[in-house]
Amino acid sequence: MPLIAQVHSLPGTGIDPRLLREMTMHQSFKRHAVALAVASLAAALLAACGGGSGDDEAVAAPPPAPPAATVLSGTAASGAAMAGASIKVIDADTATVDPAAVTSAADGSYRIDISALKAPLVVQAVATIDGSSVETLAVVPSLVAGTDNTANVTPLTHAVAALIAPAGDPKALLTPALLAANGTSAKVASASALVVNTLATDSQIAAALGANFNPLSTAFSANGSGIDSVLDKLSVTVSPAGVAITNLAAALSGGAAPTPGLLTPAQTATPTVVPTLPASAAAGNLPTAAELAALGAKFEACMALPLNQRVTLDTNGEVTAVLGVCNYAAADWKSQGRNWAQDVGQYTFAKNLLNGAKVGKGTVVLALAPAGATDAKELKHSYCNTGPCVVVRYPATTVNGQVSSIDWLLAKVNGAWNFVGNQQPYRVFVEPRLNRKINVNRDGPAAGNTADPYFFKDRYESVLRLVFDLNSAGSEDIRAVRFSGPGLPTAGVVVFRSQRCGSDDRMGITYQNGSTRLNTGTNVLQFWTGGATVDFVLDAANLDGSALAMPVPVLNSTTTLFQDFSPQAVANQQATIPAWSRYKIEIFRFSANSDVPDEVFYTRVNAAAENASAGAAKPWPSLAASYIDAHLKPTGAMAGAIDTVAGNLPWAALAGTYVSSGYLFSQNFATLVNAQNEGGSYARRGRLDYEVVSLGNSSAPAFAFADPRAGTAMSSFTSTSGNNPNPRCTSPGLVPLTANAADYREAGLSFRGSDRKQYGAIWYWDN
Repeated sequence: MPLIAQVHSLPGTGIDPRLLREMTMHQSFKRHAVALAVASLAAALLAACGGGSGDDEAVAAPPPAPPAATVLSGTAASGAAMAGASIKVIDADTATVDPAAVTSAADGSYRIDISALKAPLVVQAVATIDGSSVETLAVVPSLVAGTDNTANVTPLTHAVAALIAPAGDPKALLTPALLAANGTSAKVASASALVVNTLATDSQIAAALGANFNPLSTAFSANGSGIDSVLDKLSVTVSPAGVAITNLAAALSGGAAPTPGLLTPAQTATPTVVPTLPASAAAGNLPTAAELAALGAKFEACMALPLNQRVTLDTNGEVTAVLGVCNYAAADWKSQGRNWAQDVGQYTFAKNLLNGAKVGKGTVVLALAPAGATDAKELKHSYCNTGPCVVVRYPATTVNGQVSSIDWLLAKVNGAWNFVGNQQPYRVFVEPRLNRKINVNRDGPAAGNTADPYFFKDRYESVLRLVFDLNSAGSEDIRAVRFSGPGLPTAGVVVFRSQRCGSDDRMGITYQNGSTRLNTGTNVLQFWTGGATVDFVLDAANLDGSALAMPVPVLNSTTTLFQDFSPQAVANQQATIPAWSRYKIEIFRFSANSDVPDEVFYTRVNAAAENASAGAAKPWPSLAASYIDAHLKPTGAMAGAIDTVAGNLPWAALAGTYVSSGYLFSQNFATLVNAQNEGGSYARRGRLDYEVVSLGNSSAPAFAFADPRAGTAMSSFTSTSGNNPNPRCTSPGLVPLTANAADYREAGLSFRGSDRKQYGAIWYWDN
């Protein structure tokens, strides 16, 4: 038998084919040499098989080489890298086993073997960024087997997912059947094209993204440059209405709020027809990432010092100087009528709440073109009227893990970006806030009160706080302030000095028709009011989120009831009052005795308003029942008059939220005669404030009583006008809570939600 046939008759030998070729080519060797080779080969085969009978012994074939793995890798980022994110991948085939989640690296990069999965896939990244939980999705419509596939997870991929998902809800794609139906290559490609084409309408964004950019598959690093710099300057918001993309680097001019481009699923049919984003400000008109980091480091360096190295305090606890590295703002810094020491020194550096705080990545959240104001009455910012300004948001994480955020107004000072403040001469602001009010009078008249279906109800209220602080320097001559802007009646809401004792409501809402004159049909100017509230109620809801009808404002020649309520509930408040909405503030002085404003300036809100119905889905802290029983019920141990700063306010907050302050408030009325021998029904209000020692605490000690002075007492023009002064506003303290119809008590917690917005949780007793 030929030698080659002999060799092939031994299956599975694993002989190197090169040996076979050599043996064939050398058949001219001597026969005994060939015989020796065959004998040696046979011996080797027998040894390898452990012996045996030769040709009829079967030898096992070696296993084939395993196929190359199919891998997903990419970057999870939302502007900042999603460090430590849980990355989970699922596919549309319920028969496959999804791999275990992996954790992204510090730069947001991840890598996961998905060899067992079938496209389409959803990649889900969940991380905590600056104290807030962030969940972002990406849809992978197809795969190349046996190799790496890039799948970034960013707000842009989340936008694509929202545009293809049922009802615009990206999380619906976590259901395999819905993913299979909607995660097709065609749908993903059209949605991606719509997003990319929208971004490309801004030339700076287009240049940073580069040619052929794909949100899913174009690799990038979360290092603040290139593609990542685009993520830093975008706000992407998903809602049932569509995907709103806002270019935060576009310089606003005039009174507008940032205008988003709205993308809808219907637009994916023609992805080349897109909304135009406002153009980004010139590069020199925005601080660089390095400049922002350097400014944030100054704040961090200050808070790393002990308090006595940050500020100097007098015997009353007032800051007299800011020290060393903490004195880093522009020399002419001013905000809310206060200088650097009076404002930041007193209310930040002289407190222990942010001791040792670490400052995170600062991002521009508002860019402002030079205002160019020329009206003689309008406030002209020292820097922002003639040059560009930006608002930058810095997250700050405390040593115990609580996260706050601080907005700073920056401008170029001597060619370098620095903190400049809003330069306003007064402390005045507008603030959207969502409050929850719980009536604790379950056994008294309020429990069965059907004559008043509103004020005795547990409810949510969405309000605009309209605050003008009469402690501001130069306010002695101010008689009225008019607020106008989004969510308010067109004519404006007017506040006057209140006769009630002080609790920061010294200028109470009086009219919503813009008038500064008495509501009597006469032409007499209004100088003061008996009202007190500063909260203008936009809409209300029951605790289940259903609508609650509000009192209807009445404004005629004889009565002004419910002037602090909107004539009708404001629908879709996030659209009506978006973040950075601008409000006009008009100042009216006694000395002018005119209903023409003497000063005009503008302020903005830094968060969008929310409808009251949203309260049903929010996390709310709970006040300790023992505190409620003792302080908010007429039979409680602390129901009497309180004139001592003592005790603690205890609560339980939910994860991701923290309480920043609390208060106990009281009010009643009494018929008295004042020092001018004028009788009347005089209100007395009082408030005891509680200040937390450290963010994240579950109680706070009593801190101070509010200044008892009435707004009318704070000006010589009104201190003795009409039946002023109020004889009950002479000392700080809280009036007792009894069963009298006029008695009222309230305790409240001011807290930050998991979305970092400010909320108010309120419990009250009302007879």
